[in-house]
Amino acid sequence: MLTAKIESGPRRKVLRWTASLMTILLQTQMGSLTMAAEDDVLKFQSHDLNLQIYSAGDFRLLYAGSPHEIAIGRTAREKTAEDEKRYPGFTSGDYQAFAGPVEMEWRSKDGTLFKHTLDLNSIFNDKKILHDENPADIYKPMPIFGRQPTIIIEVNDRTVNVYMFTSIQLIPKDPNAARRNRRDHRVLAYSQTF
Repeated sequence: MLTAKIESGPRRKVLRWTASLMTILLQTQMGSLTMAAEDDVLKFQSHDLNLQIYSAGDFRLLYAGSPHEIAIGRTAREKTAEDEKRYPGFTSGDYQAFAGPVEMEWRSKDGTLFKHTLDLNSIFNDKKILHDENPADIYKPMPIFGRQPTIIIEVNDRTVNVYMFTSIQLIPKDPNAARRNRRDHRVLAYSQTF
């Protein structure tokens, strides 16, 4: 019996400490999102990154000191209509907004080499989350489903597109609903064809 008390004492302290830490983390994240939502403008401080390559090859990207390579030695498949609605899937990390320029190079379908630098700070200069929801419908205490928006950098042959993908939580129409609704938004923020 004494052994059980000694074993449960430290465990109980660790559980309490872990619960306290989780509460602080949740309150901190929710607090920053709530404050941003009070003005009916959602802003972000960090983001995920997703890369999508179509009809191009030998794609190399450097962002925040992190190198990425896709379709090296081959040409990626063509973009389809379904890809426009595609969930970002794999993301490559949690980046502060913004961690410097995005240096990229790739070969178009005809083999032409392109180099381009994206300045995410100028594309998203106000750090507003892009969406088309009515602010009155947004669940203000926790407006974003998930941690943060995802910035999608897409290369399609000779075109570079930058999208913001975000899941916005909505106030349920039925006040007795057990879950909140959410809607995904994939908004084009930048496009350039070479």
